[in-house]
Amino acid sequence: MVWLDPPGTLLQNRAVIELVDRASARTFCEVGVGAGRLSRALCDRGLRGAGIEFSAAALEQARTTLAGADYQLIAENFMTMEPLPEEFDLALSMMVMEHVEDDVGFAARMKNLVRPGGTVLIGVPARMDRWGIEDEAAGHLRRYDRPGLARVLRKAGLMEIEVRSVSVPAANLTFHASNFLIRRAGATAKPSLTQRQKTETSGLREVPFKTVFPSAFKAVLNPVTLFPLFLLQRAFYDTDLGLTLVASAKRPPLTPP
Repeated sequence: MVWLDPPGTLLQNRAVIELVDRASARTFCEVGVGAGRLSRALCDRGLRGAGIEFSAAALEQARTTLAGADYQLIAENFMTMEPLPEEFDLALSMMVMEHVEDDVGFAARMKNLVRPGGTVLIGVPARMDRWGIEDEAAGHLRRYDRPGLARVLRKAGLMEIEVRSVSVPAANLTFHASNFLIRRAGATAKPSLTQRQKTETSGLREVPFKTVFPSAFKAVLNPVTLFPLFLLQRAFYDTDLGLTLVASAKRPPLTPP
């Protein structure tokens, strides 16, 4: 069995890369690097990056994933580290803010990672009517809707906010199967784990046919084969159907005195 991103994650990352390309960024910082696959994809597109991660297990995997890239890994808790790294063209964080109690504070710190006029991208799970076993196991505190996510970013001082529903319809069609696979693999919420422990392992669990697959699945779970779905999801960006939301926003530019 090998680790492969499922269709929903591949579509999510494709939507993120579209927004990164639109931002014309040359430097970026990812908060919550996990195993480092998204950061690696951005480095492979010619960007210079940094990543902030507090999970020792994730850092170990990310070092392997990002070996040879123009990239700096920072072992810190983003919400308490001082000072924040230098200002980047772009800051992004996928599936992290739902773990943080103070989501407005999180978004404000994301804003402070980028230069004035820079871009912030934040991805979160969507639709509280789809709250389930995966949220409990991962230690999520909430899911979002599009107006609610935009409101958080606005309170954090961001502007030019755009919120997209992504991974539609792939994630919608596989939602129940995903929860079944998590339950079958025994990757359910464990009362003995702290919120931090759930967060640290949330993106690293090996769930057969959800995150790890027989190697033959590489022929199917790849950007070339799924390209028609990349195009299809664009039709749903402005809907409320997505189980994942990706928001793009700007830090306000400096105003002349």
